[in-house]
Amino acid sequence: MIVALYRFLFSRLFFLLLLFSLCRLLFFLFYSNQFESCTNAQIAQAFLVGVRFDVSILLGFNVVFLLPLAIGRFFNIPKSIFFLTKILFVLVNSFLVALNLIDLEYFAFTGKRTGIEIIGIKDDVANQINQLILNYWHIGLLAFVLFLWILLRTLRLKYTPIISKKPIIYFTLGYVVFIGLSIIGIRSGFQLKPLRPNVAFSVEPSKLGNVVLNTPFNIFMTIGIEPIEEVHFFNSSEEVSSILNEWNTQTKSTLTPQTKKQNIVIIILESFGSEYWGINSPNKGFTPFLDSLAKTNLYFPNNFANGRASMEAVPSILASIPSLMQEPYITSLYQTNTMNGLGTILLKNGYHTSFFHAAKNGSMGFDAFTKNADFTHYYGLNEYTGSKEDYDGNWGIYDEPYLQYANNTISSFQQPFASCVFTISSHQPYSIPKKYSNKFPKGDLPVHETIGYVDYALKKFFEAARKEAWYDNTLFIITADHTHMHSVDADQSIRADYKVPLLFFHPKQKLQADTSLVSNHIDIMPSILDYLQIINPNPALLGQSVFGKQMGHDYAVNFANNTYGIFLKEYYIQASIGKEFIIKNYKDEFIRTANEKEKLFVEAIIQYYNNGMIHNTYFDWTKTK
Repeated sequence: MIVALYRFLFSRLFFLLLLFSLCRLLFFLFYSNQFESCTNAQIAQAFLVGVRFDVSILLGFNVVFLLPLAIGRFFNIPKSIFFLTKILFVLVNSFLVALNLIDLEYFAFTGKRTGIEIIGIKDDVANQINQLILNYWHIGLLAFVLFLWILLRTLRLKYTPIISKKPIIYFTLGYVVFIGLSIIGIRSGFQLKPLRPNVAFSVEPSKLGNVVLNTPFNIFMTIGIEPIEEVHFFNSSEEVSSILNEWNTQTKSTLTPQTKKQNIVIIILESFGSEYWGINSPNKGFTPFLDSLAKTNLYFPNNFANGRASMEAVPSILASIPSLMQEPYITSLYQTNTMNGLGTILLKNGYHTSFFHAAKNGSMGFDAFTKNADFTHYYGLNEYTGSKEDYDGNWGIYDEPYLQYANNTISSFQQPFASCVFTISSHQPYSIPKKYSNKFPKGDLPVHETIGYVDYALKKFFEAARKEAWYDNTLFIITADHTHMHSVDADQSIRADYKVPLLFFHPKQKLQADTSLVSNHIDIMPSILDYLQIINPNPALLGQSVFGKQMGHDYAVNFANNTYGIFLKEYYIQASIGKEFIIKNYKDEFIRTANEKEKLFVEAIIQYYNNGMIHNTYFDWTKTK
């Protein structure tokens, strides 16, 4: 009986997978010109990986419907229930197939698979139903043909229970096992996080991620995620560009031309507010090594994170995408948008790209995002080759051994390379190896002792890196993802909630910039490209190179509780859509109402960000309607 049960269940699933694969093939053929540079092997891999997404959504919708159909094949149940289930099976799966066909045409407008945000245009669809039918009748006809195929295949199922002497317990156990397998299939494995849309873009090249995805999966995985609203403060995208470009005015570069391609190493420190450093602080601090680097290199005391979470920091640093919406970009409706980040640009210029994170693979979605951002090699806990004793028992590998592992791995790369290393030890529960117990100052916060440990781990990293051939040919950028707890005697202003370190260090070059100016995470990517003298053909309109910032044109952006904050040198602009924009000092005291120039600047930021995300034109703003 169990063999017959599984034969029946999996035959239904394979039929649906065939339909979804056909939809994938049609999508590929419709947009084949976009994938001309892909090899046959890469395309085949995209189709194969796509089955993983198909299985997830199909099992999610069908595991319940298959039960009555299976019972009707083995036991006497009312024929009406068997027939009703067949009809529901047809309707549900026809609906899923119809959703899958949407992007045969709609993809041309958005450049990405459709998500739940399509609900926002339901009124437009209703108002334009006549012209939609006229122009896209072939999609409707195709959906009807596939509906008939599903209907005929399902109606063929006969209500002919197999006479079995086996007790019902066999059937029950068999179906329970199937439910268990289905749950694994819906999650798509035993990994830390269930399957997400941005995982599709882990294939090479990442643009094939749109072939991997299916539209129903993308829609239902984005249900419940808050969309952002399209705004029209200005009549044209040119007006927005003009305002933002004026604020981004740069001085002529004084950087020395590079005679040899330089490597890039970005180090992101977990929960590492500027107040923990001793430099420019009334406190002694907990970072003697980092302080020594800061005193002789480019350290920006007025640098700010663009968000308050790790998931918000990585897109800001690696792609100049600040967190200006409620949902982090990595898990937002726009996570599958076209990416033109640092990895994308450097790959095209012959760089090896990699991302290191000492935590469990899948943590915070970094593995999927960084692959989408063209950091093609990911090194997480799964890839770590050191001792099991290096595991902290919570998040991943302690920083000291992991940074040594990162150094050894980086040393195996062909130059030039760009690597980003994200530490973890200063994350709650703030554990350090037992051998360092009582070695570092404990301070007045639980995090302080681990800050000292991370500083020590970085010192050991640089001591090891200094012996490598690539070291003298490398620009190091050190920053933090976000701030954390504040000491009682620390700055308690709104600045302190976002103030994180930013340090540029090159072993053999004396870098120059005005470090008194305001900077933020989104400045890191344009600064690196400016330093490397690589032109970005499609730069974001937010973020500036620190090597060319002008006084009066420096700013930082953030968003919290539906309120935008634009940090300037002496004050900040507080803005909410539908409310008056105001100017406050950093003690959060009202100064005045924003003037016209300040108001237009904020409105340009909002329109650029919101509409750029919605229309997938953040990196190609000229195409925005």
